[in-house]
Amino acid sequence: MTRISTRYLAKRLIVSYLTLLVIMTILFVLIRSMPGTFISQMITPEMKPAQIARLQEQWGLNEPLWRQYVDFMINYQTGNFGRSPTKQVPVWDIIIRRFPRTIILFGAGFVISYTVGPLVGMYLGWWRGTNKDKFIYTSGLTMYSMPAFWISWLFIWLFDYKLQWLKSAYMVDQFGVQDWTPMVAMGSILHHIALPLFSIAFVGWVGSMLVMRPSMNNVTGEDYVFLARAKGLSERTVLMKHAARNALIPVATQAIVGLAFLVDGSVIIEQVFSWPGIGDMLVSAVFAQDYPITQAAFFLLAVMIITMRLVTDIAYTFLDPRIKFGGE
Repeated sequence: MTRISTRYLAKRLIVSYLTLLVIMTILFVLIRSMPGTFISQMITPEMKPAQIARLQEQWGLNEPLWRQYVDFMINYQTGNFGRSPTKQVPVWDIIIRRFPRTIILFGAGFVISYTVGPLVGMYLGWWRGTNKDKFIYTSGLTMYSMPAFWISWLFIWLFDYKLQWLKSAYMVDQFGVQDWTPMVAMGSILHHIALPLFSIAFVGWVGSMLVMRPSMNNVTGEDYVFLARAKGLSERTVLMKHAARNALIPVATQAIVGLAFLVDGSVIIEQVFSWPGIGDMLVSAVFAQDYPITQAAFFLLAVMIITMRLVTDIAYTFLDPRIKFGGE
């Protein structure tokens, strides 16, 4: 019998869609509240009022605000992000070129953080109170208190400027066409991605560890753990198959928040390391008041977070058989 209620799933889809509409409305209001527009940067002293009016008409800024809002809501829900006024290319072209770079960097950081963190937290919860637990827990809290940009600058100073082991800027080296091969490009990317990835993972794993540790400690006293031990199962089997599986439920929820912070942190990390991804693009678009790019970047982020939140609810039913999706 399925543990997923079709009716409840439909309700969650409706709520997710309404949440997206609210976020889009807030996004529209906030961006339109910024002083000036991108038209200001296109206007020259020699331009006549008629030319300025045609420019505003070309980009739809002469329309009433309510009309701009309706167009924005319809276009973005259908994937029509328009054309960038500063880049003079379709917004989708920029996103398709930039988004994979961000996914490569922060997707790898997310996987490392939410592999190492829960594993460390699982063992710390199992060994809670030991010297090993106290040392790793204190060290993790110290790392977690460090600002990401400060850690990044420290690693740049150490591994690039002093030791010259790793690259701290851009995504690939500049090499001639005759030197370019897939293997050379892959090696260059790995050489450049190592330092920003290390900076992300250095702090990122601690958050999931801090959630997993008390969760693991709580389940060690549950009846099903005592029952598993009474059956004569090995300590490793009890730890991995019975205790850790149920302790992962709070971590799954925290992972959604962690994903949001990872993508949000792309603005800082990509700026520090000059990584040509969505975060770097977003900063440039905000300063240039490029409405289409800014709106598209935040819109895609909202879609991703809302979708992941829905997927998490479904994942609960596989992590804990007692949970019925849509049950009481």
